[in-house]
Amino acid sequence: MNRSSKNSVVLIVLILGNLTGITQNPDIMLDKSAESWSIAELRYYPSKKLRFGIEQQLRFNENVSVFDRTFTELNGRYSFWDNYNFGLTYRYMFLNDNSGQVQGIENHYRWDYYLSHEFKVKRLKIENRIKYQNRKEIRDKSIACICETRNYWRLKSGIDYKIKNWKYDPYFSAEIFLPTNKREKQLHNRYRLAVGTNVKISKQQKIRIKYALEREIKSWNPEVNSIFQIKYMYAIKKKKKKKE
Repeated sequence: MNRSSKNSVVLIVLILGNLTGITQNPDIMLDKSAESWSIAELRYYPSKKLRFGIEQQLRFNENVSVFDRTFTELNGRYSFWDNYNFGLTYRYMFLNDNSGQVQGIENHYRWDYYLSHEFKVKRLKIENRIKYQNRKEIRDKSIACICETRNYWRLKSGIDYKIKNWKYDPYFSAEIFLPTNKREKQLHNRYRLAVGTNVKISKQQKIRIKYALEREIKSWNPEVNSIFQIKYMYAIKKKKKKKE
């Protein structure tokens, strides 16, 4: 096992060890709910190193009973030296604000950038990623107010395992969210654990099915969400020119 794989295994073990202690505390009152995420994405590969995508997503929360948000996402990724990737993402979002005195649909945007590294160890594919994201509410300039802003650093490790003669290869990921803006006091550190599989329909199409558990890291009444996700992906690759 090389140094990169050892570091990834150590990172995952440390994350799981800390989270196990948190989840087993019986004195914490949990605020539980469930969400559904339905996603469709079109990907275009002009070359082996470059990828572009457009995605549409619809989410429901409060035990999958209330519309939460929908958004359109544009993303790009560039692969470079030794299996490193650099990516950029932009989202335009419609969020349902159903709490407080002023309720209704709000417009937000979110952008992020990330650096990731992936490698293989026999049947395992391991990917580590660090991401910074910024989300902000869009309001009329004539309204004098401080718009909601959410900034996070996100640290993620994921493992894919290939099984011989089996279409539903499993994967697992662990991620920690670290807020950076001190003004938004309601933001807390949180983590997300996910398990799922990819179902290949054809060379260009596949469906990703995932279950995730997301939890705030705080001593009292943390939010705990169960997330059920289904994602359809269609990929287009640029055809190679035939040699004459």
